[in-house]
Amino acid sequence: MSQPHESRVYSDLARFYDFFFGRVFVDREHEVIEGLNLRPGNRVLEVGVGTGIALDAYPPYAHIVAIDPSADMLERAKKRVAENGWGHIELKQGDALNLDYPDNSFDYVTSFHVLTVVPDPYRMMSEMVRVCKPGGRIAITTHFQSANPVVALLNTIVNPITRQLGWTTRLRKQDVLKGHPITLEHSKKISRWSVHSLIIARKNA
Repeated sequence: MSQPHESRVYSDLARFYDFFFGRVFVDREHEVIEGLNLRPGNRVLEVGVGTGIALDAYPPYAHIVAIDPSADMLERAKKRVAENGWGHIELKQGDALNLDYPDNSFDYVTSFHVLTVVPDPYRMMSEMVRVCKPGGRIAITTHFQSANPVVALLNTIVNPITRQLGWTTRLRKQDVLKGHPITLEHSKKISRWSVHSLIIARKNA
């Protein structure tokens, strides 16, 4: 599978990303962030911030570190942060599979629509759990392969096309969540008609 920075969606098409994808995802991402009920002083890591379409949902009393491997996407996020004067948000180039932070660094770790893009989703999940503090939460939205055999077949059929754009439609939930020191608190479709799921897990103390 293409690395995020090798995908056309994350490089050549970065300037169109907000128009095509932002309108679809931004409202849901806002809802997820607001539902975390962040408290003053909380440290949050967003993995795969892209152009930063949901950064305005984070409250100014929390410290946000947001990373992305794509320089093109990150430049747009930096422009957004600068224009709004968001001093509580720190943007860095980074690799979701090798997070450059010590164990137990963040109260919350978030990631929106990134797991299906990286070549090793299980490793990405492991890294997010590693840097999350015991008792902290990991919040993820992503597309998993359907448990419905008919829909799963459709996922398989379109997968060669989506892989060319940089993501897979065949990621299974159990292949990402199993084996981590976490307790699943929330796992369901974002909405009745959505193909994306919201996962919220607490890191075991």
